[in-house]
Amino acid sequence: MNHTFKMILFYIAMFVSLGLFWFWMALPSSNLITLDPNVKLQCLSYAPFGKDESPMNIAKGFRPSTEQMDKDLAHLATITSCIRSYSSVGLEELPEIARKHGLKMWLGAWVSSDAALTRKEIDTTIRLAKENKDIIETVVVGNEALLRNDVSASQLVGYIQEVKQALPDMVITYADVWEFWNKHPEIAPAVDRVTIHILPYWEDKPISVDKALLHVKNIRELMQQKIPDKEIVIGETGWPSEGRMREGAYPSAVNQALFTRGFVKMAEENGWKYNFIEAFDQPWKRMSEGAVGGFWGLFDANRADKHILHGFVSNFPNALWLFIASCTLSLVGLIWLWGLPRCSCKKAPYWFATLFGGSVALTWQANAYWIVSRNNLEYAWAILCLSIAFLLWLKLVRFLIDEEIEMRGSMARFMSVITLSEPKSEMFWEDALHLLSVSVVLVMALALAFDGRYLNFELGTLGIIATVYAVVYFATERKELNGLMEKVSGLTLFICALVVLLHESARNDFALNWVVFVLVFGSTLWLSPSKLCGITKSFLILIVSALLLVAMKEGVYVNESWVDVCAADPMLPMCQFRALLGKVVYLNYVGLSGIVVAIFSVFSGSYVLGMIAIIMGLFCLLTFNGFLGALIVVLGWWIVGYRLNDQCTL
Repeated sequence: MNHTFKMILFYIAMFVSLGLFWFWMALPSSNLITLDPNVKLQCLSYAPFGKDESPMNIAKGFRPSTEQMDKDLAHLATITSCIRSYSSVGLEELPEIARKHGLKMWLGAWVSSDAALTRKEIDTTIRLAKENKDIIETVVVGNEALLRNDVSASQLVGYIQEVKQALPDMVITYADVWEFWNKHPEIAPAVDRVTIHILPYWEDKPISVDKALLHVKNIRELMQQKIPDKEIVIGETGWPSEGRMREGAYPSAVNQALFTRGFVKMAEENGWKYNFIEAFDQPWKRMSEGAVGGFWGLFDANRADKHILHGFVSNFPNALWLFIASCTLSLVGLIWLWGLPRCSCKKAPYWFATLFGGSVALTWQANAYWIVSRNNLEYAWAILCLSIAFLLWLKLVRFLIDEEIEMRGSMARFMSVITLSEPKSEMFWEDALHLLSVSVVLVMALALAFDGRYLNFELGTLGIIATVYAVVYFATERKELNGLMEKVSGLTLFICALVVLLHESARNDFALNWVVFVLVFGSTLWLSPSKLCGITKSFLILIVSALLLVAMKEGVYVNESWVDVCAADPMLPMCQFRALLGKVVYLNYVGLSGIVVAIFSVFSGSYVLGMIAIIMGLFCLLTFNGFLGALIVVLGWWIVGYRLNDQCTL
C-alpha cells in the first residue's frame, strides 16, 4: 500500500470520526417530554431590550423601540397570557401594547440603592397601575433588592406600604429569592402575596437538572408551611442554555428544555401560580452575571426560537460548521505527513489522536469564546488564547510526525529583553510563547480561584497547553530551563487548583478536568532544580495586603449590618466611605488604573511598581472583578518575578 493511499485512508477515517463526534454532540436528550402544542405559560418575564441594548442606558435617555415591543408582544401572546416587567421608567408604553395583544401584566417597580431613581420608579408605577387597572394583575415593588443589599428591610416595607396606600384595590407584592423571605420575615405581613424566586442553577448549593424539579416543588411546599397565611407565587424559575457549569448544574439548551417542559407540566398538575424567566436572551446581563446571565430566554437575542417549549433541541445547532472547521484544522497534519517518504502504521494512532483531539479542542473552544465574549478585551483574550494553543498544537503535531521540536523558552530571558537588560536573542519568540503560555494559564487559574462564579472553564485552550508541555517535559531537557519564575508560577497553579476544586466539588466534571490539566501543567513548571530564594519579603507584603483588603471588603463593603445604619444616616463617615468604595468597585477605577501601572512596571523594569500592580490586582480579585484582577496580578508578576530571579541568580 503506497504512502498516498495510506494518507487518503487516514483522512477518510479522520473525517468520519469527526462527523460522528459532532453528530453525537448535537443529538437531543431522549428524556424530553412533548407538551400540548397549544400550551400557554401563565406569565413570562419580558425585558424589551435588543442584542446591543441595556436598561442601564435608560437613565441616560435611552428608550426601547415601541415597534420592537409591539412585535415582541405579538409573538409572546402565542405562548403566554401574561408578561412580567421589572421596571416602569422608560417602559411607560408597555401596558398599552400589552392590552393591544390581550396580555395581562405583573407591573414592576425597580427598587435600588439610588433613592432618587427609586422614587421615580414608584411614582411611575403607581401612575401606570391606576391608568391600566384592567390588565395589571399584580404590582411588584422591588426585585431582589434585599439580595443585592440595595435597601434595608424597613426601607422596603416603607415602599410597599406607600404603593398599597396609593393602590388599595390592587394586589401588591415583593419578589426575591426564597431564602430572603426567611431571612426577613417582616416583609411577608406587608404584601398581599409572597413572590419567591426558585432558580436551582443559582442556589448556593447548585442543583443538577435531574433534581431541579423536585427541588422547586420542595421549596414551594416549605415556603407555604413557613408562611401559611399568604398565597405563595413563583416569581421566577427557569434554566440557562449556555454558561459555566456550577457543581452538578450544567447550562445547555437540552437541559433548559428538560427543565422548562417538566416545570410547565408539574405546575399545571399542582395548580401553582407562576412566572417563568424569561422571554428573550438578554446579553446585557452578561456584564454582571457572566455568560450564563445572557442565556435564560426561550428565544435568543435575535428573537429566534430556541425550541425550548416544543420541537427538536440541540446543544450544538451549528454542529455542521463545527465539523467543517475541525476537519479543516485537522488538515494541518498534511504539512508534515505528506513530506514523509513512507509512514509507519505504529505511529498512526498518535498522529490521529493528536490531530483529532487538537482540532476538536480548538473548534469547541473557539465556539465557546464566541458565545461568552462580551467586549473587545474578552475578544482579544480569546484570540490570544486560541493563537497560543494553535501554535503549541502545531509544535506537538510536528514533533510526533517528524520528531523535531523547538521548546526552550524562558520567562526570565524574555523579561531581560523587554527590560533592555539583554539583547534580543534567536530564542526570543520561543521565550515569548512560553511566557504567554504560562501567563494565560495563571490568569485563568487566579480568576477562577478568587472570583469564579461567573467565569467559564477554558478547557480547550488549557488542555492543549497542558498536553504539549507534558509531552515536551518528558521528551526533552525542558526541565533544566525552569527558573524561579516558572517554579513560583507552578506553586501558584497548585494552590489555585485546590481552591477551585474545593469551590466546585467533585460533582463538576468541567472543574475536575480543569484541575487535572492545571496540575499537569503546574508540575512541568515546578519540577526543576531551581531554588526558591529571596521571595519571603515579597510574599509577606502581598499576604498582609490581601488580609487588609479582605478586612475592608468583609467589614465595610459586604457587611449587611451597614445597610440599615446607612439607610438611617447616609452622611455618617463610614457610610460615605462605603458609598465611595461601592462606586470605585462598580466603575472599576482600580482595575483600569491597575492595568496602566502594570504595563508601565513591565517596561520600566520597576520592582516597586510591579508590587503595587499586584496589590491593585488583588483588590480587583477580592472585589468581584476576577478576570481583570488576574490580568493585572500576572503582569505585575512578570517584573516582580524577574527581579526576584535576578537576586536568586546573584
